[in-house]
Amino acid sequence: MYIKESHAGTVVWLTAVLSRFVDASKLRNNLTRTIRDTSFHGASLWSQEEQVTKRIGLTYREIQSILRREGGEEGLPVDCCPTVEEITEPTGGKNRNESYVELYRGLEQIQRFYEYSCRQDVLDKPCRFVDRKLSGQSRCVQKFSYSYAIVKNPAAEISIMENENMEHHHRHRHEAHYFSSYGSSWTVDHIRVRSGCSCEIIPKPKKKRPLSLKSKKLKHKPKKKDDFITNSDV
Repeated sequence: MYIKESHAGTVVWLTAVLSRFVDASKLRNNLTRTIRDTSFHGASLWSQEEQVTKRIGLTYREIQSILRREGGEEGLPVDCCPTVEEITEPTGGKNRNESYVELYRGLEQIQRFYEYSCRQDVLDKPCRFVDRKLSGQSRCVQKFSYSYAIVKNPAAEISIMENENMEHHHRHRHEAHYFSSYGSSWTVDHIRVRSGCSCEIIPKPKKKRPLSLKSKKLKHKPKKKDDFITNSDV
């Protein structure tokens, strides 16, 4: 690149521009060195990626390096929004009606559920490996599903207390709705569990044109021949 010494303004401008490229190159080199020299530690490495992506974005080569590291020697697929598998033992949860239900728990019987949560460093943040133009519109979102569970049935418990002196055949009619033997107040229901982390991209709203521009266009819109009535048509 040839630069004339007399153009001081041009030199200053080029120096400012080139310095940005130098800073970006240093950031990329530091990230590449981190990926190469250290093992993957989940949140810590992704937080570094996020900081660099916000400023300059990852190159194709850097993304492939991360994919190979996370995918391992087997070349396993890598999530854009990673999850953490957890085995939970809740005492209660919400059913499909958004009502809180108490879960059955015995001395030796405890209900366990496999749940898949968004990793904390990606929850509600831009998805990984998404094109930079769409990154700002993307989010890692926690997903939920419903799992069968044995829960307390308050309605059945009240019914048993009120009708404990009633005839056997009348109480026997309710027996099929309960989990265990006659007189039990437990039933089968669904409770909400975390089921994964999904990458969602929100479309950009279409820009509305000002009404003033629309009215101007209508005023200057050329009329068609059919809009004119000739004397012969009258």
